[in-house]
Amino acid sequence: MNADKLAKLVPITFLSIGAFGLNNLFQIPDWYDKLLQEAWTLSFTQVDIAEIALYAVSGLAFWLIWKDRSLSDITWTAFAYFSVILFASVWSLLFFGLQSPLAAFADMIALSAAIAIAMAQFFKFNRLSGFLMVPCLVGALFFAVNNYHLYQVYTEVINP
Repeated sequence: MNADKLAKLVPITFLSIGAFGLNNLFQIPDWYDKLLQEAWTLSFTQVDIAEIALYAVSGLAFWLIWKDRSLSDITWTAFAYFSVILFASVWSLLFFGLQSPLAAFADMIALSAAIAIAMAQFFKFNRLSGFLMVPCLVGALFFAVNNYHLYQVYTEVINP
């Protein structure tokens, strides 16, 4: 692999690590512990693993396209990818920071749409990249359903 292609992997890796780090700025609030007792949901560790997978897989998928092209050649594809990173990063702020499972649910719906758009864009350039986005879409839809469930439990447990 030549140095130019490898060099493009560096910013994608740092973007993924930075987005994951941004998501982990917020501490687990006490209300989440109550939700864990009352609802079927994921532990914070399981959420972290899912987030790492989303960032790593989507980053790899984008790199497979970008490594052979300039950003000006893939403007809309890059926009779609950065939209995925943005919506994925905002989730933690909405869910843990603002303590709003409903807003987090809306973000997961927007993230699912962004992933679907990115997937369509990725397929134009590289079939493997498009297929790599499938588990990201499934995961985002799962988290959307989970966030809606947590919203229902949250309103019953925290705000009776």
